[in-house]
Order: sequence, then structure tokens, then C-alpha cells
Amino acid sequence: MNKLIVVPSVFSLAAVILVGCGEDDGTYNSDGSSNQITLTRFANSYDSQANASAIARIDETYRSGEHEIKTKNIVNNYSNQSLNTLDKTVLADNFEGQLENKHIDVDNRTVKRPIYEKNSNNKATYETTYKTLNLSGLQATSYSAGINREDSRGILTDLNNYPRIPANVAFPAGSVCYIPVVKSDLSFLAFNEKNKTGYASINKWIEGAEDRFNDNRDYRTSQFGVGIGNKQKAAQVTFFEYQNQPAYQYSGVEYANGSSSSKGVYEADYVAKGTTDPNTNSLRGLVDCTIVNEVAGDFLATQIQRYY
Repeated sequence: MNKLIVVPSVFSLAAVILVGCGEDDGTYNSDGSSNQITLTRFANSYDSQANASAIARIDETYRSGEHEIKTKNIVNNYSNQSLNTLDKTVLADNFEGQLENKHIDVDNRTVKRPIYEKNSNNKATYETTYKTLNLSGLQATSYSAGINREDSRGILTDLNNYPRIPANVAFPAGSVCYIPVVKSDLSFLAFNEKNKTGYASINKWIEGAEDRFNDNRDYRTSQFGVGIGNKQKAAQVTFFEYQNQPAYQYSGVEYANGSSSSKGVYEADYVAKGTTDPNTNSLRGLVDCTIVNEVAGDFLATQIQRYY
């Protein structure tokens, strides 16, 4: 993918297991089911006019048939060039298709998005179910880093990512985080025009990807074919954990959409076949709670604006 990051550790052995509270950001039908979910996160960029960092709140809403992203500046002016709402080309083993931002089905906290095979009526399923954890009363002091990632425990929130917020500040009642559990019929690469690089070939992309770190960390490079007849060239470069730094994985594909003139090299997201179920037990390891509901999002926006 562009970057699959194993988040650096910042947790506490004293953190308790938080139980899912079942609260949603949703619109509910008469039968109690929900056909909408809003996921809130915060992102940083650089504001060249202010010559300073910028922070934005990003609300991503999935509702049946629709996908919408709203960005609100919290500190300075955030650059939204990294936001990508375009439909994506999907390449897998002897498969080419399209992942669209429509034909979405939302059922409570499960978002289903079909992948339509090119020149076919076939489709594959790609879905995300968001587990919930109650953040009420949680403080930044609930986190501690171990010597390495395996030794780290706790629940990472933006109270840790924005350390100017005082350590004794706690999430209010009703605060919930969403932990994505991804299920896919295929292992695939996904990309669109916003992911196009300046590399002339996949081999040039590999050279650049292998040179992204100037330290001595080990890496592994694999090359393979994808798409119809597996004619499209693809590669992955995986950097292993190094001196308490996380692992990174980059994926690239050299893709020609029917003609050599349209050929380009794209940095791609990678999704594995089956179910990717992240850790939700703070005593067992890292729990990433940086996707939150509206209550937690309002709280974090106020705190970030106050201290940044």
C-alpha cells in the first residue's frame, strides 16, 4: 500500500481492557438498523503561507449508495491533496476490476463495497466492520512504550499524537473509537490517477522504494504479475522493524489501460484476502483508536484548537 504502518508504540502496562459500548454515529431506520456511519480522524499537513504545521478534522461518511468526505481546518489551512475520493482500479491474480464510491451498502457498522470485474457481470466483495471501544474517561497517561512493539501495551488515541494536550485531560462520556476489521474475497492492489508516480518503469519504482530509508534496516522485495492474464507488473517492498521503529510496506504497479500511451507506474494500496482483524485487547498489545465517533471528534477538535 502507500504505507502500511505498524504504529510506533506509546502505551501503558496499566491500561485496562475497554469494552465496546455499541454506540454508533448512525442514522437509524424504524426497525432499529442503521444505514449510515461517520468516521472522524485528524490529519496533519504543512501550511506554506503560515510557514507552520496545519491540522484538520476529517469526517468520512458512508451511507447506502454514497460516500462523502468533509474537511474542517482546526489549525491553519490543511492541504487536502492526500484525500482521495476517486474510484480505484483493482488488480489481483488474473483479475481486473473497479472499486467505486457508489453501490455502497451500510448495515449498522459494516460497510460493503463491491468490486466489479472488468467486462463481466462478476463482482467481488470488500467490506469493513468497525468494532467499537469505549473511550470515556481515557487519558493520555494510559499509554507507555515498550523496548519494542511486542512489549508495548495500551490504546493509542490522538491524545498521544497531539502531546501538547495536558496528560490529565480525559475523553468525555459517549466517546467511542472505531477499529476496522477488513474482509475481502481477493488479495488486491488498488489505485487511481492521484496515485500516479513519475517513475518510468516498475524497476525504477523499486529502486526508489528500496532507497526510502537511509539507515541499515533490512527489507524484502517481491515482484509478481496481476490483472487479466497477470500481464501487469507489480512489486512490494517491505521494510522490517528497526530500532523500535515500525515496519513499512510499499506496493507499486506498472499499469497500461489498453494502450502503451496510457502506461504509468502507480503507488497502490494492498488488501489481503480473508479477514484482517486488528488487536482490540490493550493488555495484549497496541490498540489503534485514532478513528472516532462524533462525541470524541468534537472533544479532540476543541482540545487541539486550545493547545495548538
